[in-house]
Amino acid sequence: MENSQILAGAAICTVLIWLGFTSFKTHFKHVFFPINTDASEIFIPFQIRICRLIGGGLMILLALLLGFAMMYLEEPAQHLADLRDQSEESKTKLIYTTEQLNFATRYAFFWIGFLITLLILVTTSSIDAIFSWNYQKQLHKSVAALKAIGIRRKNSDSASSKESQTPVNDQQFLNEN
Repeated sequence: MENSQILAGAAICTVLIWLGFTSFKTHFKHVFFPINTDASEIFIPFQIRICRLIGGGLMILLALLLGFAMMYLEEPAQHLADLRDQSEESKTKLIYTTEQLNFATRYAFFWIGFLITLLILVTTSSIDAIFSWNYQKQLHKSVAALKAIGIRRKNSDSASSKESQTPVNDQQFLNEN
């Protein structure tokens, strides 16, 4: 494995672990220990917190799987690829040993599992986005309703204050004719 591959893999693992841990830690206490002490802590709905908690855990799992693949699976897989390339160059038929076939099967299942985990992460993120979009739409409707109530109240307050101030204003500017 080349140094650039190692650096890229380490960077991806680091970012995934950091994002996953941050998301998991932030939403863990609100999901499993819901103490309503501050209104700002309960601002995000429960469904969104569950999606983000699951997403954080899946990101950590993907980072660990990627790190495992880099450390333990890359070298044997590269060896099999080199054997295949040599057999293609020499135009000979490559016959794999039972151990090599077992490794290739495990390797394939590992990457299928990795891709399924990634698909679950994308699905969870999509569900989170839908919940967040619905919640944002609900907030916009609530704010619009509150503004409408506030405008009506302001108009009614100003109308009632004008009515109460009208006699005073008339008294101030009495017609002297």
